[in-house]
Amino acid sequence: MLLRCRIPLADFELDVDVTFDARVTSVFGPSGSGKTTLLDAIAGLRKVSAGEIEVNGRTLFSSARGINRPPRDRGIGYVSQEGALFPHLSVRKNILFGANRDTYGKSKDISVNHVLDVLEIGNFLDRPVTKLSGGEAQRVALARAILSHPQLLLLDEPLAALDVGLKERILPYLRRVRGEFAIPMLYVTHDVSEVFALADWVIMIRAGKVIEQGAPRAILPSHWLTADPEQSQVENIFDAVWIDADPKAGRTRVRLECGREIVIPYMARPKESSLQVRIRGDDILLATHRPAGISAGNVLDGVIRDIEIVEGQAIIKVDAAAIFTVRLTVGAVQALGLAKGRNVFLIIKTRSCIVL
Repeated sequence: MLLRCRIPLADFELDVDVTFDARVTSVFGPSGSGKTTLLDAIAGLRKVSAGEIEVNGRTLFSSARGINRPPRDRGIGYVSQEGALFPHLSVRKNILFGANRDTYGKSKDISVNHVLDVLEIGNFLDRPVTKLSGGEAQRVALARAILSHPQLLLLDEPLAALDVGLKERILPYLRRVRGEFAIPMLYVTHDVSEVFALADWVIMIRAGKVIEQGAPRAILPSHWLTADPEQSQVENIFDAVWIDADPKAGRTRVRLECGREIVIPYMARPKESSLQVRIRGDDILLATHRPAGISAGNVLDGVIRDIEIVEGQAIIKVDAAAIFTVRLTVGAVQALGLAKGRNVFLIIKTRSCIVL
């Protein structure tokens, strides 16, 4: 995909020039940085002063060649933060609106029943959309977009209006869409956990300019706080496999991709099944000596690889076979005498390990 666009805005000019090829690409950055404007330009909803937009080898816009395809001819599916469902139509009619549209490149390999099964919305097709919860509405909006058989799916902060509990329930549906349908996605967010959970590639943007692009694990740990230190969460997200579980103790043992084992809250899964575990950096304690007589289920030894101070916060990278990112106060760093190369112990409560 090629994005080369310049768009004058009130406080700055959006000036993006990137080329990428990934199943899910996240456009990541703070609010007001031009992310939604970029998606609107791709969809043909925003005037581009100069540049070129190409999707799957097909030019949607080129100022040099005088090409500017209308939105209906771009083959784009768009899911906004609000969902933008038709309030006078039922769930069924909203979904079929997308399925019945005659759009560019429409194929027959995506069936209505398949989409309903993946998103688990078949049991409320006749319900008015005004009676849907926030999470249900977003799944319906997603189904409508997929059934338009798009060449590209744009998602503009689809989870931003949901509370934390709903986000954690909707993320697996987005992962199912990524796995079930061969539709590239461009996913806008300022939530780093969503990037780690979904994206193969990330484009970091601030004040209309691309700061960097690359694999999320390669560039986010060193850049996301500088993008928006007040809103950013320090997240650690690891691929893992289920080993065993003890329902009486309320614990499950999993093995992270690095080979280390940790204990998470009880959950029943088939042996060796795959999952993702999220641990917030604010929920990890550091100790300079191995602790004893504590209730935390996980104590991992490691070595400090880096300490970065960002607006009074200390962002510490600890190598414990995998890199864990921890956020402490600068005062805590000074009190413990933490420095690069020092051996430390990560203390992680069982309930701080969340399965995505």
